[in-house]
Amino acid sequence: MRMRNGLSALLILSLGLVSACKPPKYIKYMSESGDFSTEVPLGWSVYLDRQADDYYNYTFVGPFEPEFHRGVPTLQVRWYGKDRIHSLPDGSLEAYSSPEDFVKKTLRDVYGPERVMTQEPHHIAVAGWEATHFVVTSAMEVPATMSFGVSADRAGKQTVVLRQHAYAVVPMDNGFYVLIYPATRAGFSKYEDRYNSLVNNFKTLKDGPGGPSLKP
Repeated sequence: MRMRNGLSALLILSLGLVSACKPPKYIKYMSESGDFSTEVPLGWSVYLDRQADDYYNYTFVGPFEPEFHRGVPTLQVRWYGKDRIHSLPDGSLEAYSSPEDFVKKTLRDVYGPERVMTQEPHHIAVAGWEATHFVVTSAMEVPATMSFGVSADRAGKQTVVLRQHAYAVVPMDNGFYVLIYPATRAGFSKYEDRYNSLVNNFKTLKDGPGGPSLKP
């Protein structure tokens, strides 16, 4: 059964707010299924789009920033079940057989042949797993009526968002997690430290939302 916005607009709060001390920059966050925990920015809202145990997408939404697409900075944590089909907002379907399949299709289908690899895919350690990390820059055409996070292309004939997106793809037995920072080139440095904290503090507690608990 598909669930949308299961945690619709829950504001991330901290008990530190009630004290006279300076509030922390981050707080610990546990997923609804108890399959992962991490640290997220204090005060950001969280939304969940979940399709059973096949797929989910947590989106953490920050304050208005004009350098970002639509003025909205976000961080995302996704789960993809291995070979599990799920639907996209436009009604199309997708499935991935492995983390490598995800990286290949994402670079090809989302960013296209004119993409620039700010960081080529390489391995980093995330939660004790060998994850694949990369940063890709690519222009996406948008309507001329959009005003936040946009610029003109080199010929000045199109309005584009110059995307700079960071990924960390974490392999599991039943599927894989994807930690994403979908920024713009102009805004990337503003919340790069928040993304690094999300990645560096990410812990896998179960093999996906419907999987068994993992040994410490």
